[in-house]
Amino acid sequence: MFFRKPSDHVPHVTIFHTILRSMLWILFIEIALLVGILYLCRINTNLEQNAVDILQIQTENRQNYLQGQMLDAQDLSSLAGKINAVTQAMLDDGEISLDTLDSGSDAASPLLLSIGDSLISSMRHRPVTGIFVVLNTHDLDTRKKGEPLPCLYLRDLDPNSSPSQRNSDLMLVRAPAQVVQSLYIATDTSWTPSINYGANGSSGFLYPVFQAAYHGNGELDAADYGHWTSSPYTLSGDDHSAIAYTIPLILDDGTVYGVLGVEILESYLQALLPGTELQNDSSGTYLLGVASNSAIGKDDLTVSVISASPAANAPQQSYDQTLLLKPSKRGGYQSDSPLGLCHAAVAPLTLYNRNAPFSNEQMLLIGSVPVSALYAFSGYVLRFLIIAVLVVLTAGLFSSLVLARKLSRPISRLSDEVAHARESRSSIPMLSATGIIELDRFSSAFTQLGREVLDTSTKFLRIMDMASVELGGYELRSAPDSIYVTDNFFDLLGMPGVDADDLTAQSFRELLQRFERSCPHSPAPDGAMLYHIRLPSGKERYLRIETTHEDGTQVGLAEDATANTLEKLRIEHECDYDTLTDLYNRRAFHRICAEFFCSPEKLGHAALLLFDLDNLKQINDTFGHDWGDEYIRRTGECFAKNAPARTVCARISSDEFSALFYGYNDQDTLRADIRALKAALEHSVVQLPSGRELRVSVSGGIAWYPESSTNLITLRKYADFAMYQVKRSRKGELLEFDPEVYRTSLQERRCHEEFRRLINEELISYHFQPIIDAKDGSVFAYEALMRVDLPMLRSPTDVLRLAREENCLHEVERITFFCASSAYQALENAGKVVPSALLFVNSIASQYLTPDELSEYSARYASILPRIVIEITEEECLDPKALRIKQTIRGSSGAFALDDYGSGYSNERSLLELSPNYIKIDLSIIRSIDTDANKRQIVSNTVSYAHQRGMKVVAEGLETADEVRTVLSLGVDLLQGFFLAMPQVEPGGASEESLAVIAEMHSQSDESQISIFGGDKQQISQKGSRKQCFREPFSFIRSLSPCGRIR
Repeated sequence: MFFRKPSDHVPHVTIFHTILRSMLWILFIEIALLVGILYLCRINTNLEQNAVDILQIQTENRQNYLQGQMLDAQDLSSLAGKINAVTQAMLDDGEISLDTLDSGSDAASPLLLSIGDSLISSMRHRPVTGIFVVLNTHDLDTRKKGEPLPCLYLRDLDPNSSPSQRNSDLMLVRAPAQVVQSLYIATDTSWTPSINYGANGSSGFLYPVFQAAYHGNGELDAADYGHWTSSPYTLSGDDHSAIAYTIPLILDDGTVYGVLGVEILESYLQALLPGTELQNDSSGTYLLGVASNSAIGKDDLTVSVISASPAANAPQQSYDQTLLLKPSKRGGYQSDSPLGLCHAAVAPLTLYNRNAPFSNEQMLLIGSVPVSALYAFSGYVLRFLIIAVLVVLTAGLFSSLVLARKLSRPISRLSDEVAHARESRSSIPMLSATGIIELDRFSSAFTQLGREVLDTSTKFLRIMDMASVELGGYELRSAPDSIYVTDNFFDLLGMPGVDADDLTAQSFRELLQRFERSCPHSPAPDGAMLYHIRLPSGKERYLRIETTHEDGTQVGLAEDATANTLEKLRIEHECDYDTLTDLYNRRAFHRICAEFFCSPEKLGHAALLLFDLDNLKQINDTFGHDWGDEYIRRTGECFAKNAPARTVCARISSDEFSALFYGYNDQDTLRADIRALKAALEHSVVQLPSGRELRVSVSGGIAWYPESSTNLITLRKYADFAMYQVKRSRKGELLEFDPEVYRTSLQERRCHEEFRRLINEELISYHFQPIIDAKDGSVFAYEALMRVDLPMLRSPTDVLRLAREENCLHEVERITFFCASSAYQALENAGKVVPSALLFVNSIASQYLTPDELSEYSARYASILPRIVIEITEEECLDPKALRIKQTIRGSSGAFALDDYGSGYSNERSLLELSPNYIKIDLSIIRSIDTDANKRQIVSNTVSYAHQRGMKVVAEGLETADEVRTVLSLGVDLLQGFFLAMPQVEPGGASEESLAVIAEMHSQSDESQISIFGGDKQQISQKGSRKQCFREPFSFIRSLSPCGRIR
């Protein structure tokens, strides 16, 4: 062992101090990094900013809610329109006069009494505590303060509670005595018959709005004059503070005759502004104020406070106070309050149109929280982090001291033992274990080193003796020229007669060059050269020679690699060839074909043949797999023997073979060679154990190059397609690929794929076509019609065909019921269909919903179940069980409709078995019925049969006015077709043209009845009045919009 003696000038430091100093450095660096990261991350600043942002978000959320409530409350246009209509009607009838309308309660009572119910109904449907109408037709500047004005003022102190039936929860605050007696509503303690003008001054709910409209001559819409009071008000004798929104009442000629408004009590408004949500300690408060638009955006914002939600532990602020907001560096504003400095988040409420008279007044919602409460959490986090850093520093100092002492103790002990071994001069010191893996490994190296040197010197000799591989070698030096060769080197090269003693370095080089030229060789994967040597005995040897060059010396090592190489060649052969037929296997065939297709000039006219053995399974099942293998081997032998020279043959799988014919000048020659090969295979026989000879039979497909495709994968797909075509139709033949058949099959397969996607994803929509009542042209029902919009699948007929092929009729039945009902229910909820109309749903006669599906369906669509009529196609075979289940769906009417009546082969039988409520005559009978007497007779008989049994007849597929006239004359009950209404996602009513035809037919019918009665004036008079009664519904129907609503 060699030890380095320490220099005198190197400072002596113990391992304990070294470890301790390192750990302290690490500790201080970590603390510094932690403090630096906390400083750079600005956690305290970010937490404070986060608190401000949260306050702003909370205020904006509350602003959105409050704005929605106030917009709902101020939506008075429709109510004002109704009041204007009533006023105009009473003016026209002379019941009231604009000259005396505001003169007193007696003149205004008829109008106030007429609109009372409308005011009550409107107040019930709005988030308000009161509603009022004040009548005035004169300039308010000419009126004296305290002058009474007619008024109807209603109040509901608890709008959130359920309304009573007799309005016992309402109070009349202002109303004439006649109105009080008529409405049967209790009066408030502060009730007076009229309201005194000027009680609230120019800032009240009457003066600003009325004067703006009066002087503007009512040129704008009433809603544009709408205005919220900018400060709370109380009525005379009342202790309820409130704010109000008012719009003027303007007649069509521009006359302003009063105002309409809603009231929100301040107590109710404060309930909408819960300040407790702003801060956990309930120190936050919401303020509702108003500021001018010109002041918003400037440095300081002055806000007139309208109302404020009370904060905990703080006095209620005055409502008429002015609040000064100053910008904050963290965004938002700051203001002084009874709780000290507060942070305020401001969110404007958009209540007025941009060009409205009061658009300059901007109402604001202010969320205010004391700064001390808002930033309390960030201060707590900062204190916690400081304490955490101090605790980590203290624990780190103590841990460093303990760990340094624990780590240094075993190293010190090991150092003492090494020093003791040196003093005792022991050859191999025995060191004790320290428990530290690295140190124990280091100490054991001393004891193992000598022993390993001795063992290493003997291991190589033992390995060489045990090796079964024969090795030889040489060493060739350039300076000086010398050569050393092992005794067996030339024997390995197949040159046993060469005398190594007579060789010089030059002659050895020449001998190696001649050997390389005469012996085939190739590079080995590891960089050596592999030589193929034919020995004089006729045997073969594979010799691996590896050479290295270093400092002018060339060293070569020769190894007999015959056994390994032959094994490798055998494995490679098995990788490329089928062991049973000695033909190429699948992998080799694909590789060779790919090489050909990379050089198209070698292919010329080519063909890819794929074929299967027809009788292999029968032979395996009857005689066993050994004879099945013999059948395969005989086929492969015949295949290889009779295939043309330019053919690549392979066995792809158990009974599948492939062949690539290439290099032909024309397709006819190639086709003749394929036929010859097919004939040779048919003449090949296998002698079975029973003594019977079995001829080889194959079924295959041929794809042509380049006619079918120039792509190998595509050719293989085409040939495989042709093979399976022939196997499905006629075995024992070779079929050429037909692009048209392939295209048809591909389209059908894509149709099936799209159908499965349609079922899995329910890609079906529904249009609804109205079924019109023949009596008055109203919408009697809607039929749900399936619509499919996929690239390959568009017709519902194709959907049913594929459902039968895929055995998915039940899935189609389930989707039809659920999707059609869901779409119709959505239309009904949106008010886009006639509420009382029935829904005809097409159903497959042989299918029905499972009990679980029926329960889900009944629960989900209970509202429309009583109006659902199940349509059964007449062409479908009726299943009694399915019909019974459909008829007894819980909550349904059990009504059936027999669809397409007259299109099937068992009309009367289906009619008797189903006993439907509705009979829908097929459009094939309806088409051109006006020119075909036979069709008219069929419909007439059907109508007679149906009416005798209480059934209704539907004529569907009506497309012309003549067809409608004809079926009406035959007495059908219901009409359906494009002439009346088109199927739509949102269906409308009957077209104007069809309504005219229905009215015309009924008019002619009435006239014909009148002529029958002759001169009986009384009966004629009765008929005339009945005719007039019929026409009136049609005049109403014509006033409908295309969607079936009143214009």
